[in-house]
Amino acid sequence: MHFSATAFLVAISALTAGASAPTVQQFGAMKAVMRDGQTEARVALKDVVTQPHTYAVGALEGLGGEIAIIDGAVWIARVADDGLRVSGPEVVNTDQATMLTLAHVERWTGKEVQTPLAGAALESAIEHLAHEVGLDTTKPFPFIFEGELNSLDIHVMNGYCPVATDESTQAKQPWRWSLEGEVPIKATIVGFHAKDAAGVMTHHGTSIHAHAVWIVDGKMQTGHVERFVVTTGALRVPQLLE
Repeated sequence: MHFSATAFLVAISALTAGASAPTVQQFGAMKAVMRDGQTEARVALKDVVTQPHTYAVGALEGLGGEIAIIDGAVWIARVADDGLRVSGPEVVNTDQATMLTLAHVERWTGKEVQTPLAGAALESAIEHLAHEVGLDTTKPFPFIFEGELNSLDIHVMNGYCPVATDESTQAKQPWRWSLEGEVPIKATIVGFHAKDAAGVMTHHGTSIHAHAVWIVDGKMQTGHVERFVVTTGALRVPQLLE
């Protein structure tokens, strides 16, 4: 028996009709916050984790650090005199975000990654997976990767965004960390895929905004992902719920 592509799509549409995807909320637009200096507090982190299964990425008020929330665990990175200070997984009641993209995801679905993925190929793989499970990829959606990375570039803001601001003009420097051509690390990447959302949810030139959480020398680390290469692990997107 043969099935046409049209019949397959109709079948998928029938299965996903009436199913719902998690709502993605945005506090603060990327350009307004990172380039225009509108870095005031917009939402208290203690308020966004009152609902179960919170996943989020963002920046602290005043661009004083990076935020990664994974299933309600709140990881905050701030630049300190001696390097990086990370708090979590419990939320600090006084911490507030100037920019935050968040969703509440009850269930995930996905596939195993067996070959290295990076850049445009990785973005395409995320979008393709979302399309396969019935998500509307014209709308923002969260994703998560748990596994090994063999390349990773991270920064943590220190009062300004190093992507939007020339660091040589600033007295304070961001915290940076890189992995390249070394022993792979195990990490969790939480992020959002958003088409045509540059300046709102993503930086220009990319459709994703992602943060990483990993352990180095027994210490938890987190920060904004500038570049990463996944090697093996699980790539997941939200499962539609009836």
